Amino acid sequence: MRRGRSTMLLLGVIFALLAFVVLYLALSRPTETTGQVQPTPVPKAQVVVAARDIKGFTPITADDVTLKDMEVTQILTPTLTSGQMVIGKMVTRDYKANDQIIATDVAELGISQILAKGQKAFVLPVKEVNNFGGQIVDGDVVDVLWTRTFELTTLLVGPDGKPSQITKPLPSTKKVLDNIKILRVIQLRASTTNKQGSGPVNPNGGQQPSDQQAQAAAQQAAQAAYGPDALVTAALVLSVTDQQAEVIKYARETGVVDLTLRARDDTDVERTTGITDKIMVEDYGVQIPELIVK
Repeated sequence: MRRGRSTMLLLGVIFALLAFVVLYLALSRPTETTGQVQPTPVPKAQVVVAARDIKGFTPITADDVTLKDMEVTQILTPTLTSGQMVIGKMVTRDYKANDQIIATDVAELGISQILAKGQKAFVLPVKEVNNFGGQIVDGDVVDVLWTRTFELTTLLVGPDGKPSQITKPLPSTKKVLDNIKILRVIQLRASTTNKQGSGPVNPNGGQQPSDQQAQAAAQQAAQAAYGPDALVTAALVLSVTDQQAEVIKYARETGVVDLTLRARDDTDVERTTGITDKIMVEDYGVQIPELIVK
């Protein structure tokens, strides 16, 4: 009887220990949450970086730059976000591969960067008639015409048989150069836009000119730009050889230079005869007027 009571007591102790172990394991297990907290992602953006080493003051091509995803905290300011903002331009310092391109380091190409090897830059001031109304642009190609008036002296025998010396000015026009590329067009017109709060000044005081008067004055100014005494309105930076530079300088200083504008990608050369009074009469049928004495 006493043994059975001891056995029951031992079993009770064992069950109590098992219950304690189960309760301990249940309480020590981590509580499962309904959702796991995700870390906040760092925002990123695309910026322009050097795809390879870039030497300063050299033209940048599409192969020199690429777009790269970067964390916004690592992006420098002001960094470019499009390759088109730098292609065809230059940077003012050297860049290593993967360097971010800084906007303040980007500049337009200088004349020397866009000159082909063996070519020289030559500046030709032109009036509005050769500025094509301001429509001529960088990269256009022109031919050069030269007009020169020569003074020719000859001896003529009069009715009395005595010779007399006569000097007469005779003009001649010839195309002297083909396919001259314009690197830059520098427009020299004064701005006609009035700043806010300012207007046309009347030197005599009183009322300002009316709109009709202003339009008439603008029209007269436009007409004067094509007159014989017109002022220079643009400077063309031409790409020429040394020989072509000598031709243009001589032609400009001894006669009148005019330009003809070529179509894009037209490089054909037309051989011309040049034009004088004699050619106009013989080849183009111009009639010489006769002096009629009544």
